[in-house]
Amino acid sequence: MDLSTPTAPGEFLPSGAAAPRVLVVTFNRLVPADQGNARRIMQLVRLYKSRGFEVDLLYHNEEGFDPALSHALAAEFGRVNVVRSRAPKHILPGHVCRIVDWYDRGLEAAARDMHRLRGYSVVHVNYVWYSPLLEQFGSDVVKVLDTHDIFGERREKYTAAGMKPQWFSTTYADEDVAIRRADAALAIQKEEAAELAGRGHRNILYLPYVEPALRPFTPPEGQRPLTFGYLGSGNDWNILSMAEFLSRLQARGVPFPHPIVVAGGVCRHVREGAGVIKLGFVQELHTFYDAIDIAINPMVGGTGLKIKTVEPLCYGKPVLTTLPGAQGLTHLWQLPMFDSVEAMTEYMFDGFPARGADELIARLSAQAADTRRALDAEYDGQVDRLFRWLSARV
Repeated sequence: MDLSTPTAPGEFLPSGAAAPRVLVVTFNRLVPADQGNARRIMQLVRLYKSRGFEVDLLYHNEEGFDPALSHALAAEFGRVNVVRSRAPKHILPGHVCRIVDWYDRGLEAAARDMHRLRGYSVVHVNYVWYSPLLEQFGSDVVKVLDTHDIFGERREKYTAAGMKPQWFSTTYADEDVAIRRADAALAIQKEEAAELAGRGHRNILYLPYVEPALRPFTPPEGQRPLTFGYLGSGNDWNILSMAEFLSRLQARGVPFPHPIVVAGGVCRHVREGAGVIKLGFVQELHTFYDAIDIAINPMVGGTGLKIKTVEPLCYGKPVLTTLPGAQGLTHLWQLPMFDSVEAMTEYMFDGFPARGADELIARLSAQAADTRRALDAEYDGQVDRLFRWLSARV
């Protein structure tokens, strides 16, 4: 295969060749993909399938398993193996997590059995604490680690924001060992790819998150009040960010003249207020996006790529975000970005009076369309780079 020519979907294989197989390993409940990490994983599943791979799943059951999920996974994957998690997940003083304490050796026999039965060309694990599983496969199998985030000293970002560290944070040394186990490690942010390369890694591939465009960017027609919206899970960063946003909004002493729709798990932690409409969990994303005109992401910090910043662009909605919300996207972003939640709320009050913001809304829609085109161009280039690399090894 000429590696100078990008492979087209479905053309990864020579004519008549048997489809190579990928084993995806994750703890995430993938269907419905209602968390950002699950959406990222399904992005890769779709990419592998589009290039002619058959995809199997080794589900490390930490988020539940039931008949509905079993049926959904069977429809999505060639083979599914479910292993109940027995990872101890100890957290040492100072919120230091060792990969050895988060890794479950019970996955190894299941992975070897699946490989003997199915013969994988690629094994794709998600998160650094699954990297020891890569050692169960020989040099004939291409080993891919999707990092999702940089977890080395991640606790420091929580501490800097005055928050108690949560979930997984390890040492740089432990993370570096994990990354070296893979033939390629995927970074979801350009900045994170550069940081890992700066730590001496030469197996880093940058692959941003993006979903297909489902709606055009058209300004609202005025048949309802101009509506802003936020969709997020109930994680600590989202809770803190929305509390800060609503506090700043209400500090003006006069009501914001437009409704704000909040959806997702964060609703359980959002206090009632004038003009705030809580939808709770939404089964279909279009239910939320069809109800709003402009998305907001007033993030005060966090790590990884903020999928809630990218996702509205799939549904034809402009996004107003703080700089932390645009992390990983600032080199492409052509919509307004704000250095603080306070600056964002000031912009909203000043730019969106009760009436008369049509010109600004039209400008935001055009900027959103330009941002989407820039993101698509970068994404397409990075996908081609990934599969050119892979085609030389499978």
